[in-house]
Amino acid sequence: MLRINVLGGLYVTRDGRPVTGAAGQPRRLALLALLAIAGDRGVTRDALLAYLWPDSDEERGRRALTQALYALRRDLGSDEAVAGMKDLRLNPDLVTCDVAEFRDALAAEADERAVELWRGPFLEGFHLPGADTFERWVEEQRTGLHLEYTDLLDRLADRAMASDDPRTAAGWLRKLAATDPLNGQIAARLMRALAAQGDVAGALQHARVYETLLRQELELPPDREVVTLANELRRGGDPPATRVPAVASTPTPVAVAGMASPPAPAVAAPPDREAGIHETSGWAAMARATAQPLTPVPPRETADGARLAVRIATVVVLLLAAAAVYYGWTVFRRPVEPRAGAAAPLERVVAVGRITHYATGGSGPLGEPLADMLATNLARATGLRVVSNARMVEVQQQLGRASDSAGTAMAAARQAGATELLDGALYDVAPGQLRLDLRRVDLASGDVRKAYTVAGANLFALADSGTAALLADLGVGGTPGSIRDVSTSSLAAYQAYEAGLRLFFAGNVPAAEQRFQAALAADSTFAMAAFYYALAATAPNAGGPSPRMELAVRLADRASDRERLLIHAQWAFINSSSRLSAIAETLTVRYPDELGGYDYLGQGANLAGNYPAAVGAFREVIRRDSLGLSGRVARCLACQAYPALAYAYGAMDSLPQAIRVMQEWSRAQPTRALPLRTLAGLEAMTGNVPAAERAMVLADQLEPGSAALQGMHADVLLLSWRYAEAERLLRAEVETGPAERRREALWELAVALRQQGRFTEALDVLRRYRRERNEVPNRGAAPNSAQQEAQVLFELGRYREAAALFDSAGHFRPVPSLDSSAVARALVWAGTHRATVYAAAGDTARLPGLADSLQAQGRISGFGRDRLLHAYVRGLLALARGDDGRGATYLREAIFSPNFGYSRINYELAGAYLRLHRPADAVGILRATLRSGLTGSNLYLTRTEAIERLAQAFETAGQRDSAALYYRRVADAWAQADAPLRARREAARLKATELGSLR
Repeated sequence: MLRINVLGGLYVTRDGRPVTGAAGQPRRLALLALLAIAGDRGVTRDALLAYLWPDSDEERGRRALTQALYALRRDLGSDEAVAGMKDLRLNPDLVTCDVAEFRDALAAEADERAVELWRGPFLEGFHLPGADTFERWVEEQRTGLHLEYTDLLDRLADRAMASDDPRTAAGWLRKLAATDPLNGQIAARLMRALAAQGDVAGALQHARVYETLLRQELELPPDREVVTLANELRRGGDPPATRVPAVASTPTPVAVAGMASPPAPAVAAPPDREAGIHETSGWAAMARATAQPLTPVPPRETADGARLAVRIATVVVLLLAAAAVYYGWTVFRRPVEPRAGAAAPLERVVAVGRITHYATGGSGPLGEPLADMLATNLARATGLRVVSNARMVEVQQQLGRASDSAGTAMAAARQAGATELLDGALYDVAPGQLRLDLRRVDLASGDVRKAYTVAGANLFALADSGTAALLADLGVGGTPGSIRDVSTSSLAAYQAYEAGLRLFFAGNVPAAEQRFQAALAADSTFAMAAFYYALAATAPNAGGPSPRMELAVRLADRASDRERLLIHAQWAFINSSSRLSAIAETLTVRYPDELGGYDYLGQGANLAGNYPAAVGAFREVIRRDSLGLSGRVARCLACQAYPALAYAYGAMDSLPQAIRVMQEWSRAQPTRALPLRTLAGLEAMTGNVPAAERAMVLADQLEPGSAALQGMHADVLLLSWRYAEAERLLRAEVETGPAERRREALWELAVALRQQGRFTEALDVLRRYRRERNEVPNRGAAPNSAQQEAQVLFELGRYREAAALFDSAGHFRPVPSLDSSAVARALVWAGTHRATVYAAAGDTARLPGLADSLQAQGRISGFGRDRLLHAYVRGLLALARGDDGRGATYLREAIFSPNFGYSRINYELAGAYLRLHRPADAVGILRATLRSGLTGSNLYLTRTEAIERLAQAFETAGQRDSAALYYRRVADAWAQADAPLRARREAARLKATELGSLR
């Protein structure tokens, strides 16, 4: 029997002995790994070519694949070891695989057997040079499998503690701690288990090892929970027996154990790896509505982000089993070449602090703009890391020290990660003559390392001379040129811009907007003034940020490299562009102190569906922007990262981990209601209604009467099947709530009515909603507010009207200047809904052409889901032709997220599974749809329809109790349904009665 081993390495054995020859060559081993992960789903030849021979033309690639298959079959000893023609798969009668057995053991709840099968990380130590797409696939699979393993250990430990078996629990927790040695929560759990079995000395020893490792390797203090527990044990107290249900209060940039992994995806053709922002679905919209739209953030508070990742990787090597630490940093996996001629990262990080202007008759106004000029120009030099002036201003606000003093600047510079501070004095020597005295201060010792004096006729000349003097002294090659080249030649424009920055970061956005506007009035070509003018858009008639940001994009070539990247990243974010990830990665490599780069990196990963990478990026944002959580400033990127991080976990179908993230955020900002509101929604998605209600009570105490909380209350009622209560609440809000809330309540009321099968009433409500929104669409388009209306027309069987309205809404352009990626995203989404309508109407002749169109448009969009939806349309066509097997294959390929994706895919796939006599698979894919919200991409299938099919799947699988439960819920929900649904409602009621009586 042949066996392919992919856990802990990659090798092939026959009857326990290694197989050499073709099966030992790297590219052919890689082929076997792809087939092993795919299982019975197989891999297309085109996909294998894209993964393993990406640089070969089609003829050479196919010839190489044919030769590889011939050699493998020969050396494996059987022509049937690799089966199939177009789709290749391993023959399970001849070949076994450890990863398949591991996942089978998990599915069968043979957890201890699964642990035995785990021999190490996926393809550990295996690399395939020149196959970047394959390498990225390996990292994704490695991360997913690692999370499955840690979740398994987590469950086993919990089970042992619940059975009052701390000795066994400690064994599992030791394995878990080996995967993540820097995780304070795991350390505390292991200490409790050891203490519970009487090994207090062992618990204290583990605490010492954990604290020492954390301090030495990450330069971080130990988790407060670990310290408190160790102190209790030293005093002889009994440790708490219960497990704390949230992550450690001090977040560390390592993988978080205990996250449930999504099912292993089929190995499809590798998508284009460029990415954009995450989905603006109900959940993602919640993530984006944290405090304000995403804005790029000036540089960062620590200068050692990249070095910290290296230290973590070093810990992994030393501890052998700690691969999870590296996996938590997936954002740093793919190296990007630095700028040509760039030196290795230097330890020196310079910040420009206070420059005092001594003018005739007192202090003058020129010190602050000069500090910005110096910081901007110095950052242009190759090989020198510089904290931007904007970041310095922001950190001063976060520290609560807005006063202009040397002490304030030094504190902000240290917090921003600088090692040296440049400050000084500006003097009016004579008319038309200025002198600048600078000093370079070591922030660790406070010693002045060197002093410089330069003179000039104006601020721009001083900035250029000061830059040249400092770079020459530091031995940094190349003078970057004049500050005028990348900013403005107008002193008035620069002064207004710098004043606007200070107001912006102080939270006075309307006043900042005026200053930025004044800067543009003084110089209409000032790129960064245009950029911040876009970010500060506040007036209702400002047209939103996009038209203003488009101006900044047109001017971006007049900005410095860092600022140009920020402008283009924001524009890519607005447009869901596939360029976002590449821009963000360039930002993080060239400017590792630029916090905005990591935020954009996370947003791009979320949009592409690369959720493990998003986790790493957002964890880095939270770690670096801890001061933003203080609540003293208007802008907080960590506050935006938390819900985006929770979205990433949620989209991986790991709601428990998303809940832990919200609990962590709530602890970090205990006076904010938003984390609690978001937590309530997540708890409701898991079915934990009491926890959701507790979170809402706490949120209401912080923000009594909040309109947002009213909306979340309605969501919780709907998610807990309490449709009548939700309807009463929403109708009351429609009649008595404030104007904006009344409009949103109409939308939610339509959702509630649809769950009850009352489509005619829902249509009336949605038409009222559209009238009250009064959106003005572009010519020939319907506004976004028509989307749910089109869906209701579909549910009423009015297919022609539904298709026309979906098509019209797909041409809505809220901002005329949106680029091709955003346009493609809208067209793909509208086309997907039209395909659903055509298939239901039996108009399958339109589907092949529409699928091809969606595939072409999907390549343009930066949203990963758009690149898969053509497979959904092809699946509908196959189902219509009676080919359920082929249809199921296409539908599986179309799934972007099992629970946060387009839920109609799950619905159609479950129907195919039932016809293929695979009810267990149907149950799994349908239950995923219940672990999500009711809007966004989940808007287009009612939960009642989903559970009707789920009840049928349970019944077919012989699980009568579960089937009866869901049939009963269907009958209750459709108690007042429209006439076309009454027969289905009666059938569900009879089934519930019949199956219930058989218990």
